[in-house]
Amino acid sequence: MSEKINRSVARALDMLELVAASKNELTITEISKQLGIPKSTTFDILYTLLDKGYLEQANEKQKSFKLGVKLFQTGACYLEQTPFHNVAHAMLEKLAEIAGETVFLALLNNDELVYFDKVESPNSVRTSARIGSNNPLYCTGLGKAILATLPDDEVKTILARTGGLQAITPYTVTDEAKFFAILNQARQQGYAVDDREHNAEVFCLAAPVYNFRGKVYAAISVASLFNKINQQPEKIAALGQMISDTALELSQRIGYRGQQLYSDFRQ
Repeated sequence: MSEKINRSVARALDMLELVAASKNELTITEISKQLGIPKSTTFDILYTLLDKGYLEQANEKQKSFKLGVKLFQTGACYLEQTPFHNVAHAMLEKLAEIAGETVFLALLNNDELVYFDKVESPNSVRTSARIGSNNPLYCTGLGKAILATLPDDEVKTILARTGGLQAITPYTVTDEAKFFAILNQARQQGYAVDDREHNAEVFCLAAPVYNFRGKVYAAISVASLFNKINQQPEKIAALGQMISDTALELSQRIGYRGQQLYSDFRQ
């Protein structure tokens, strides 16, 4: 531990993180054992956090604790002071620079994508997608990244509402069984692929963004010319990892508490 770190403050933060990560309320003894902190020290810190409203006593008899409302209020202030667009744009710029490709951010709105931001790298593909324009979910990487967060039955309902799997290019996937197999692959690898399905010359990789409620909110993508990336599985995998990591980091920056983009029950 650095000499500049205050041990008591560090322990208090460790306790908050431990309580936050636990599905059940924790007792003083449990917290003391899991963090390797003397019980007397644990007692003093916990009751300080209780007094300040960052913890609440879940069971007075068992002396167990849960997160307090003050922690939520503090987190809400962070979200208010950190506009989503500012955070997202800075991360898009960094991703575009590292990937050397155009990156997009789109929001989910009434079963469609709305393009919210994009950053073009000097050597990357220029696309016709304009900020504020709409696109379908099923034939874009951004849309499939979002659909893959949903159970298949819900995806089928959305497809029925929006006209089904209609061909946009010769490469658009219109077979339902193949389409759902592609969504399942996205869930397993952490990102979705658009292989010329919306633009016959463009290959995209995309991943979902969640809000602080744990609901899918948006998606980000990396777009490249197909002939630039064709037959390069290692580059595709590297870009996929970049987009997945960036989407998770952006989600966490706006309050998402999860550690992965797709849950096991969706696979």
